[in-house]
Amino acid sequence: MITHKITFFFHELKNYFSSKTLALVLCLLFNTVLLKAQEKKYSYLKKIDSVFTELKNQLNHAESTNNNTEIVHYHIQLANFYEHLGIENEAIKNYHSALERHTQTDTTSVYISNKIGAIHLSLKQYKNALQYLNKSLNITEQINFEKGKATSYALLGSVAEKESNYTLALQNQEKSLAIFEKLSDSTGLAFTYENIGSIYEDLGQFDSALNYFLKANKYAIHIPSNNRINIINNLGDANRKMGKANEALPYTQLALQMAKTEENTHQTEAAFKDLALNYADLGDHKTAFNYMIKYKDLNAKESEYKNAELVSILQILYEVEEREAEVKLLNKQHELNQVRQRIILLSSTFLILMLIGWLLYFRKRKKQQSKIQDYKNRLLQSDLEKKTNEEAALQREIDFKISALTNYSLHLSHKNKMLSDISRTLTNLKDRNTVLIKSKLKTLIKDIDFDLAQEQEWTEFIGFFEQIHPNFFQTLKNSVTKELSPSELRLCMLLRLNLSSKEIAAILRITPDSVRIARYRLRKKLPISAKDDLQIFILNL
Repeated sequence: MITHKITFFFHELKNYFSSKTLALVLCLLFNTVLLKAQEKKYSYLKKIDSVFTELKNQLNHAESTNNNTEIVHYHIQLANFYEHLGIENEAIKNYHSALERHTQTDTTSVYISNKIGAIHLSLKQYKNALQYLNKSLNITEQINFEKGKATSYALLGSVAEKESNYTLALQNQEKSLAIFEKLSDSTGLAFTYENIGSIYEDLGQFDSALNYFLKANKYAIHIPSNNRINIINNLGDANRKMGKANEALPYTQLALQMAKTEENTHQTEAAFKDLALNYADLGDHKTAFNYMIKYKDLNAKESEYKNAELVSILQILYEVEEREAEVKLLNKQHELNQVRQRIILLSSTFLILMLIGWLLYFRKRKKQQSKIQDYKNRLLQSDLEKKTNEEAALQREIDFKISALTNYSLHLSHKNKMLSDISRTLTNLKDRNTVLIKSKLKTLIKDIDFDLAQEQEWTEFIGFFEQIHPNFFQTLKNSVTKELSPSELRLCMLLRLNLSSKEIAAILRITPDSVRIARYRLRKKLPISAKDDLQIFILNL
């Protein structure tokens, strides 16, 4: 388009200026156009850099917050960005990343699979394209997504067309067309009619192809202008192939005008080429040659420009990736430094805690040793007190036995004296008359009974008992439910001395049955059950 403008101005200025002036003006004009082109290119590349950087930043932020929905969204945006720039491998890579993160079976899965299939189709990797398009078609049938299904059928038809399987291609395109008609989707109808027209054009059925191109143009109101230019170009091409060069020429010229307006170099090239062929069919070979030269020049310049642009874009992307890698490296180094600081902090804390623990351990150990020593001292004191008490008890026992021996000696002396008196009395009575003997015997019996009835022995016995068992009577008094009689107290003392019922009966001058009855009455006044042993209870007091 720029070359065309330069040529136009050249012819206009030629009538007014000399050759030198014209050369100067032409040079200035060329430099101005060149500068504008460079500025436009710089602006375009700067925009690419800005958009790519923003998308990468958004993706990194989504990954840092683990927001799966945004991660999928920005991977798709990056894939679309790469696809627009013609970097298909990076586009497929990002579409795959989005598909891996998107675990749901929904319209997004259909969109991604169709996009991957379309890119493989453009790269002529038809096997891979079929894999993803069939997968997308299955999902659309599961979730009843009609528009996605129509798109899948259209792309499958294009794959079949590229593989020269025109029957299958038409079947798939017809299925897509039926769905788009049902949805009243004019954009989808325009693309599908164009695809069907291309199939018939490949089959050489140019009248059918022209018919479908006309239908596509009818619905091409809302589609992108670049695609509409392609439809108009196809209308001109179909007319030319049918031998209608005069009817084809307006379509091709309109396509050229629209392509220049939209600055679409690819469509401009196609229009130049079709015009060259068209004028050749009309017999105007000079014009045909000029358009072919324009086509060749534009094609060469466009190839060179695209290569340079692609290199510039790749350089920008590389620089952005390099900056991102540097940022990641810095972040990793920062994280590593933080980890090192944490390790140092944790190590220092651990050492301090170990030191504190060691000090606390020795302090606690010292306290324990002090407690152990104190406990040992107490044990020694307890042993000393125990031995002292044992010695005192032993001394009391000795004193008691000495006292008991003394009392027992006195008692024997008293008994011996009484028996001696009885012996003398009986000796004196043997020679006396019967009446006097009877009187003496009565007196003697009274003396014996009186001596047996003396409570002094029991009083002394209780005194001796309390010396051996000082707290027995108080403990017994706290345990009984009713007050005990003197005879019951005697029975308790004898039981405490671990004497048998026979021995107790002899001491108390009663029968063993009387002892059994006395024991029974005593149980009722003590807090023991029928199963408990009376003597064991008394011994434990």
